[in-house]
Amino acid sequence: MSKMNWNKMLRYALLWGFIGAMASQPKLVAQSEVKVSEGGASQPLRLSIDDAVRLALEHSAQVKTSRLAVDQARYEQKKTIGGLYPNVNLSGSYTYMLKKQKVYFGGDDPSSPMAGMFPSDGIEMGEKHALQGGIVAGMPIIAPQLWASLELDKQAVALAEEKARSSKIALEAEVRKAYMGILLARESERVLQSNYNNAKTNYDQIVAKWQQGVVAEYDKIRMDAQVKNILPNLVQAREAIRLSEAKLKVLLALDPSVSIEVVEQLGDYQQRVMGAIPEQMGSISLEENSQLRTLDLQGKQLDAALRVKKMAFMPTLSLSFNYMYNFSSDKFRLDNSKRWSPFSTIALSLNVPLFSGFSRQNDVRATRSQIQQLSLQRIDAERQLHLSAMNSLSAQTNAIEQFVAAKEAVASAEKGYEIAQVRYRTGEGTILELNDADMALLQARLNYSQAIYNYMVAVYSLDELKGISYSAK
Repeated sequence: MSKMNWNKMLRYALLWGFIGAMASQPKLVAQSEVKVSEGGASQPLRLSIDDAVRLALEHSAQVKTSRLAVDQARYEQKKTIGGLYPNVNLSGSYTYMLKKQKVYFGGDDPSSPMAGMFPSDGIEMGEKHALQGGIVAGMPIIAPQLWASLELDKQAVALAEEKARSSKIALEAEVRKAYMGILLARESERVLQSNYNNAKTNYDQIVAKWQQGVVAEYDKIRMDAQVKNILPNLVQAREAIRLSEAKLKVLLALDPSVSIEVVEQLGDYQQRVMGAIPEQMGSISLEENSQLRTLDLQGKQLDAALRVKKMAFMPTLSLSFNYMYNFSSDKFRLDNSKRWSPFSTIALSLNVPLFSGFSRQNDVRATRSQIQQLSLQRIDAERQLHLSAMNSLSAQTNAIEQFVAAKEAVASAEKGYEIAQVRYRTGEGTILELNDADMALLQARLNYSQAIYNYMVAVYSLDELKGISYSAK
C-alpha cells in the first residue's frame, strides 16, 4: 500500500481533529452540573444535539453578556425618559464670614450730603453665620434634543437585542457543527477500527497458512506491515475524538474533566441527506440575517442621532421653582426664630442657540458621513452574504452527489472485498489484491461519512446565514 494512499486516508480520519485544534475558543469556562452515581463516581453527561445547544445557551458567557447589554440599553432608555419628569432636590449651604465687607456712604467727605450721618471708616455688612436650605425643582418644557434622544435610545435597545440574537444563532450553529465533528471523528475511528480488525484477521490467517507452507513469507511480511501501519492512524483518530470533544466542552462551558457521551450517530442523519433537495438561490431570503439586521438598526440609530444633533439648533425652555429658608446671625443660635426667613421663586428659562463656532454644523456633517459609510458597508456585506449562501448551496449539492456516489461505492467495495478474500483463500488472488480491496472499502466508508458531515455542516451554515434558530422554534 503506497504512502500516498495512507496519507489520504489519514486526512479524512483526522479532518475534524485538526479543525477543532485550530478553532478559536471562548475565554470563560464554567463548571456544569454532572450526574453522580451512588458510589460517588461521575457518570458521563449524555447529550443529544439539541441538549448540547440548550446547555450552551444556558451557560455561555457570551450569551449572558449580550443579555446584560440589552438590560443596560433599557436602563439607559429609562434614564432618558426620566429627564422629562420634574427634578426635585433638597439644597442647603452654610457660610462663615471670616472678614466682613465694609460699605462707605461718604461719611469722610464734608461735601457729601451724607457727611456726619455715617462713620468715616465705613460700616461692616453681613452676619458671621449664614444658613440656607430648602427645595429646588425644575423640569423641561420645550426640549427638542431630549425628545429626539428617546428615539435614539429606542434604537439602541433594538440593536442590543439583535446582537443578543446574533450571538445565540452563532453559538447554536457552532455547537451543532462541533457535535457533528464528534460524530464524524467517532465514525472515522470506527471505520479505522474495522479496517484494523480485518487486517488483523487476514494476518492471523496468513500466519497460519505460512506456518503450513501454503503461502510465501512475503505475504506474511506484507500483511504484518499493513497491520502496523494502521495502528498509528487509529491512534490519531482517537486523538481527533478527544480534540473534538474538548472543543464541544468549551462551547458548552463545561469543565475539561467532565466526561460527555453523545447519544447520536452520524448514520442517524443519512435519511436526511438521502431525501435532501437543495434550495434554489432565488428562494434564499436574508431578511433575518443578523449581520444585515444589525447594519439596518445601526442605520436607524444614526438617523436618530442625526435628528438629535439637528435639534441642537432649536431653542429650549425650562421651568424652575425653589422654596428656601435663610438664617443669618453673628451668633449661631438656630432656635432664634426671628432670624429664619423663608422665600420662594418660580422662573422660566429660555435658551436660544445662536453661534458655537460652527461645531453643531460640523457635528451634523460628520453624522451624515457616517450614514453614507454604513450604507456602503451594507451593500458590500449583502454581496458577501449572497456569495456565502451560494457557496453553502454548492456545498450541499456536492455533498449529496458525494453521498450517492459513496453509498454505491461502499456496496461495491464490500462486495469486492469479499471476492478478494475468497480469491486469496483459493489461491487465485494475491495479497496486493486483498490489500487494495481493503483500502477501497476503507476509502468508500470514510467518503460516505464525510459526505453526511459535509451536508449537515453546509445546512447549519446556511441556517446561520438565514438567521434561523432551532432553539426559537
